[in-house]
Amino acid sequence: MLIGHHMARYREEIVHHIAELVRIRSVREEGEPGKPYGPGIDRALHYMLSLGEEMGFRTANIDGYAGHAEYGEGEELVAILVHLDTVHEGEGWTFPPFGGEIHDGSIIGRGASDNKGPAVVALYALKAIRELGIPLHKRIRIIFGTNEENDMSDMDVYFSREPLPDQAFMPDACYPLFNVEMGNVNVLLSQTLDRNTEPESLRIVELSGGTPRMLVAETCMARISADPSVCGDIERLQASRHNLKAERLAPDQVALTANGTLSNPPVNAIAEMAGWISGLQCSTNADGLLAFLKDKIGHETNGESLGIRYSDEYSGETLVFLRQIVTEQDTVTATVGIRYPVTYNGDEIISFVEEQARCYGVRLDLGRHFRPVYFPPDHPLVCKLGLAYEKMTGEKPFLLQMSASTYARKLGNRGLAFGASLHGGVDNNVHRADEFVRIDDMMKHAEICLQGLYELII
Repeated sequence: MLIGHHMARYREEIVHHIAELVRIRSVREEGEPGKPYGPGIDRALHYMLSLGEEMGFRTANIDGYAGHAEYGEGEELVAILVHLDTVHEGEGWTFPPFGGEIHDGSIIGRGASDNKGPAVVALYALKAIRELGIPLHKRIRIIFGTNEENDMSDMDVYFSREPLPDQAFMPDACYPLFNVEMGNVNVLLSQTLDRNTEPESLRIVELSGGTPRMLVAETCMARISADPSVCGDIERLQASRHNLKAERLAPDQVALTANGTLSNPPVNAIAEMAGWISGLQCSTNADGLLAFLKDKIGHETNGESLGIRYSDEYSGETLVFLRQIVTEQDTVTATVGIRYPVTYNGDEIISFVEEQARCYGVRLDLGRHFRPVYFPPDHPLVCKLGLAYEKMTGEKPFLLQMSASTYARKLGNRGLAFGASLHGGVDNNVHRADEFVRIDDMMKHAEICLQGLYELII
């Protein structure tokens, strides 16, 4: 039975509630009692739970970490997982980032596409199931997460108190559907700065560049203290490097700025800086870390020099990203992201990298580790959601792989990413200025979402 087109009757309501939800700034802040991720995120959670209650659904708030709206009876549980938190708004917006304004058929604002639009649509899909009077022998939950953009600790708490769904999907990517999410590791490589260096050496005062979310750092800054003659040599040497600038801060201090590019292949500014400083004919108080970054990572993104260049037929090749470097007190720390194929062991990869780092006098700490997700093409969940996609689009579904992460990581192979952006559709500026969603595109997603939910409950 085709039911997806039933969503059209909710168009005005869906648009209204997406805009209202976007107007709530739900960026993670310092927690409060009952509001673990801050008051803004708590407001967004209460907004959606209140809307669910108004629709007549059973709702639950799990101490501000997450919540759900539920309909139906039965032992088996089907779920759609969405998240109400957003990344920071950043700069460069043409429109108010939390204005929820509508222009030229689009809703504009942080979270419009990722993931507030799909959150509202999911709740209306549940409403449609009820209003259509479809016989149910299962329970359906719309689960509202609040910390997906950070470490997904919201789902750890939620699923410590609530059951895992038997089948689920996350409209937090694009269509058709993702049967692979690569292993996702962030490691922190650090070295303590030795402040008692020899006079002729370079003393790193500060290193900074990139962000935890960047795949390629576009800028990197180093503040270096050294003998005035050495600083003068650095100023002269930088003239030979088109992407390196030097500024004399004091007779014995110079600031260096390296620039990267997002070209193909990309140029990572942190790698540029590490390579340039390591190539100088004098020691530094961060030799180990700089040499490791230069020798083992550099501008590579496949992990070859690290010895972890793996691949398989399901997910492709290892990816390595030198994302950020920061200085805090007397420690310099670089964040490195590793995405590994689904048939490899992440713990072994981490141990192997740690052994190499130790040889350079560099400490490795684990930032996070999300295990891979893999569904074979003939898995019932893949088949049912693929059928829904084909019914509502007339297109044959195909399988996609991602190196990013969705809540599928928390479900133990019970759910996968399905939607919400249309295949071949517009770039919605997700995580960038002027994020938006076209209303027509969101309503097309609404049709597929409802049909997908229907295929899982019949």
